[in-house]
Amino acid sequence: ATHDVSHGGLGVALAEMVHSGGGAQVSVGNRGPPVDDGRPAAALFHELPGRVVVETADPGGVRAAFDGIAPVAGIGVANGSGTLSLSAGNATLSRDAGDVAALRSVITDELE
Repeated sequence: ATHDVSHGGLGVALAEMVHSGGGAQVSVGNRGPPVDDGRPAAALFHELPGRVVVETADPGGVRAAFDGIAPVAGIGVANGSGTLSLSAGNATLSRDAGDVAALRSVITDELE
């Protein structure tokens, strides 16, 4: 599975990937896009184009496919927990699929 990072950043792309049977444990440290200022929010929500989250059973194959074309960084692992556990810098949050779905619908619910 792949998810575009240009709409909401890495944090939003990861949240979109969480569902009742699938979660992830991710750590981005303070690494972010080239415009990163060292803050976790920059690493999670910058919408720098050209980035994508790839969920794969073959990380070596993904690295080989992009070798010399684009940088590849491993940031975590997918699991069957239904929970997104996300660490950025010294901040950590964990939300289950139900919480993530409720947060995604806030704007739509308020506009109706």
